[in-house]
Amino acid sequence: MCGAYNVINNPFTESITTELGVPAVETRGIRTPASMIQIVTEDRQGRYLEEAKWWLLLGPDGKPNYQYATFNSRYDKLFSSRLTKGLFQTSRCLMPASSFIEGQDKQYHEITSERGALALAGIYKTYQIAGETLTTASIITCPGNAKLEAIHRKSIPLMIDVDDTDLVDMWLDPGMTNSEAFRPLLNEKIPFNLVATPIQGARNLAPRDEPIEVTADE
Repeated sequence: MCGAYNVINNPFTESITTELGVPAVETRGIRTPASMIQIVTEDRQGRYLEEAKWWLLLGPDGKPNYQYATFNSRYDKLFSSRLTKGLFQTSRCLMPASSFIEGQDKQYHEITSERGALALAGIYKTYQIAGETLTTASIITCPGNAKLEAIHRKSIPLMIDVDDTDLVDMWLDPGMTNSEAFRPLLNEKIPFNLVATPIQGARNLAPRDEPIEVTADE
C-alpha cells in the first residue's frame, strides 16, 4: 500500500505539472491518509489542479468513513467493487508527488523517479453534502515487484509516465470510459527508473544510508 507521499514545490515537481499542463503544486510536505491533497483532473474545458481529501469514501457528515480503508484502491478490485468500478471508467486522476514512502519490517524508504518527482495514478469522487461540493481521491495500488522485495513486497502504487502524452491524455479523459484499455497497466512492472533512499522513519526523511537504484522493467 502507499500510506504516505511527499509534496515539495521545486523544479522536479514543476517538471511534472508542466508536462500535465496545470499550475505548480503547493509545498505541503508529507501527505497521509485523510489529509488534503492536490490532484490533476480533466473535463471538457481542460485540466485542473484541485483540492481533494485523500480518502475516497465519505460518510453522510462529509467526514471519512473509517470503516473501510479507501485511501488506496487495489488493482484487483477496480473492476468489481461498487465503489470503484464506475469511478475507474470516468473519474481517473493523477497526484503529482516528490516521492512516496514505504515501510516494511520497521525500515522505511523514500522512493522517487530519476527525475526527482512522479505522478501517482488514482480515482476520484465528488460529493454534494450540505450544499458543498467535496472531492475525494484514492491511489491505485498494483502487485508488488520483486525488485522492491526488501522495501515493500506487498504492493506498489500505480505510476504514470508523464512523458507518455498519449497515455496521460487517455488516463485523464473522462470520455474514455473503456476502462479495460487500462488493464495492462495494472501489473507489477516499474515503468521508469526509481531511486529508493533508506530514511530514518515514516515521517523522518533524513537519509540513513546510500540511495538504491531500481531499474525499470522491460
